[in-house]
Amino acid sequence: MKRPNDPTIQRTNDPTSTLILTPTQLAQLVTQARADAPNETCGIIAGKEGHALQVFALPNIASNPRVEYYAEPHALLEAFREIEAKGWEHLAIYHSHPASPAYPSPTDIARAFYPNVIYILISLLNPEQALIRAFRITEGQMSEITLEVEDESSRENPRRSARRAD
Repeated sequence: MKRPNDPTIQRTNDPTSTLILTPTQLAQLVTQARADAPNETCGIIAGKEGHALQVFALPNIASNPRVEYYAEPHALLEAFREIEAKGWEHLAIYHSHPASPAYPSPTDIARAFYPNVIYILISLLNPEQALIRAFRITEGQMSEITLEVEDESSRENPRRSARRAD
């Protein structure tokens, strides 16, 4: 398995490979992961043009939720219906790793069925300082994606104030 600093992980500067979240959305992911621990948490993110507009927290109904996630199908369908009704795009799938790094496991890679979305991993190895990383996973190949945090107020201001979520 490749490790986080492994040079074989592709990194890209492609602007379509950036996801922009607000501090509130980022906090929502971490809060949900902490609340669901020791189980994995999961959900999807929708928006437009790489800007997250809504986080959809979904129940994890996996048979072994401490080491895998499986979104409850009816809740997932409702989220997709809302995304479609609002004219948004499915931008990302997120889940937590309560006891392992923010790096795709072999199971995560094998179950990456949506090549056009970003996969976000929230590690709680250090619960006080969650680590969040994002990847695009296509046909078993990974490229790390840039997560940017943008103040809510800058979404209404044409001069964007963004920072990386490193």
